[in-house]
Amino acid sequence: MTIRRLDQFVALFLAFFGVYLVWAGLQYGFMQGTTPGAGFFPVLMGIGITALSIVNFWRSAVDLEQIKASMTRSEVMKFAGIVVAMVIFVGLCDPLGITIATMLLMAAIGLIIRPSLDRAFLLRLALSSLLVPIGCRYLFGDVLRVPLPTGPFGF
Repeated sequence: MTIRRLDQFVALFLAFFGVYLVWAGLQYGFMQGTTPGAGFFPVLMGIGITALSIVNFWRSAVDLEQIKASMTRSEVMKFAGIVVAMVIFVGLCDPLGITIATMLLMAAIGLIIRPSLDRAFLLRLALSSLLVPIGCRYLFGDVLRVPLPTGPFGF
């Protein structure tokens, strides 16, 4: 299988996954009165994933992208590392809460993509890994009142 065919296959898979997220989110309830329901975020993410996957498939199908013929061993290892990190994230969401699990996921993916001990990079990674999940927690959990998994620390 060529990288172009793999890209098209993944784009189609993600498009169907996005449709599934929309369907599942609607089953959870998009709104609860004037408050977003548990399915609010999955529906929005599903729409985004589906739309971007269709665009990615189209770009690949009409040959608008320059895709290398193969992946290096390093790229395959990074891809596998990110997949493993995301699977671990899913398992940690309930026991740790989504905020802490997201902090760990962002830090892990940053280090997988760019394994560096450069102080400036590590500082930016640490700040973004801390502030983005806290900001999202505030926005979705407090402002929009979307029910989110909380861990033993309440966030």
